[in-house]
Amino acid sequence: MDLAPYIETLLEERNFVILPGFGAFEPGAYLGIGINENGELLPPKRAVSFNPHLSNDDSVLAKVIASKELLEVDDVKAKLKVLVFEWKSTLNKEGALVVAGLGRFEKANGLIQLITEASQLKLGSFGLPAVAPPSKKEPFIKEDAQPVQKEVEQPEVEKAEEHKPSKKGEVKPEVVEVEVSSPSFAYQLAIVLAVLAVLSVGYFFYSQLKGVDLSNLI
Repeated sequence: MDLAPYIETLLEERNFVILPGFGAFEPGAYLGIGINENGELLPPKRAVSFNPHLSNDDSVLAKVIASKELLEVDDVKAKLKVLVFEWKSTLNKEGALVVAGLGRFEKANGLIQLITEASQLKLGSFGLPAVAPPSKKEPFIKEDAQPVQKEVEQPEVEKAEEHKPSKKGEVKPEVVEVEVSSPSFAYQLAIVLAVLAVLSVGYFFYSQLKGVDLSNLI
């Protein structure tokens, strides 16, 4: 019987979930983003703690399992009792017990303790899954990009060689085009700036003389 989903769901609504005869699971401290052994990013969640002193049967866990699996509450309680007996037997023999979805339990000084919480528990993580680390695809991108660059650059070289003049006299038109196009743009820009300057000065004097009474000057 997989108890982790039921315990996880109940801890979202309750302060503790009792496994009769074994102990109680309680919500612990909030944990930030972490990384597991596989390098995956784990979302923020709330840790789960274990209280071995709280083990009285309150029938809450049994009722939830019975409603989900369409069983009688008494039948679920009987299954939980057998499961707890097996867990305790393993702890007494080996001193440790790993439960899928819950974590690693150890028994010391007669008390059961939750040593390592299972990473599958997503209490307080809002259902966010673990995020796999980004794969390293940069070498493949660079290799794909290099042929494209060569294809683009190669025609430019070929064109340059095709238009390369065989005689010295053919160089002059190209030089003239560059020299003419550049001053023409500078000349147009100078005219625009000059016009803007004249308009600015004219507006300045107009604004200054606007409030002056010119009748006194006649």
